[in-house]
Amino acid sequence: MAGVRVEVHWLFLLALLVAAVSGYYLEALILLGSLAAHELAHLTVAWLLGVDIDSLVLTPFGGMARLDPSLDADPQSEVSVALAGPVQSFLLAGLASFLMGDRLFDPSLVRFFFQVNANLAFFNLIPALPLDGGRALRGLLAQRWGYRTTTVWMARLGLLSGAAMLAAALGVLAAAGQVFLTPLAGGLFLALGAMAEGEEAVLRSYQQFLQKRRRMARQRIIPGGTLVVVEGTRIGEVLERLSARRYHLVLVVDRSLLPVGTLHEAEILDAFAALGPRAPVEQVLDL
Repeated sequence: MAGVRVEVHWLFLLALLVAAVSGYYLEALILLGSLAAHELAHLTVAWLLGVDIDSLVLTPFGGMARLDPSLDADPQSEVSVALAGPVQSFLLAGLASFLMGDRLFDPSLVRFFFQVNANLAFFNLIPALPLDGGRALRGLLAQRWGYRTTTVWMARLGLLSGAAMLAAALGVLAAAGQVFLTPLAGGLFLALGAMAEGEEAVLRSYQQFLQKRRRMARQRIIPGGTLVVVEGTRIGEVLERLSARRYHLVLVVDRSLLPVGTLHEAEILDAFAALGPRAPVEQVLDL
């Protein structure tokens, strides 16, 4: 896990600034420790599964690990990595419950420790991107609908969920004059993160196979497979169906299912870069 690039979300800096100005230094340390434990669980499971870690983004609602793009095409691994963080937060919340009433610890800090980890666990289990629950659900649904299509719909759900949380928080503020920071900041974070996930969906598919090309150069031998594609299918649709664990030959057929040509995976990747995701696959045969 060495060499991981660490980025800090502006909401995370804002949360630390508010804590420092308010004098809640111990609470800020508890928050930092809880976030670190949450993210360490993600990184540990990714390491155990042999998934490379690209970067880590720290947010007030848990760290977001940007992992090897090959994880996107490995549903079981994505589910495992995504759920590791909430499970760790639940365990820490359970530890806090066990410590409540112990005279060795400040009851208010133990209660805060419990609240932070319980909120981290439940908030991250919301089934919408970019949260852990959304990533786990994507890992399950992508097996049927494909990575890119599932990501787009899960990102829309995240945007809708974030907007609903913001609307609820603002509604309470307008009606009762009370500020609820968790749904207010959480809704904003969720909406912004969901928009970013949707924009990166196609790019991640492309990066996924660039990673595989580099891995092939190192390993020399990997499993192969064949994909049959009907004329008119877009390059982006073909790309999302390719497995990150195999090298593919793509048999292009006409509407009568008669073969019109064969492409190898590298030609698909080059065509994606040259023509874009919307070009039909038969156009690649003319290159």
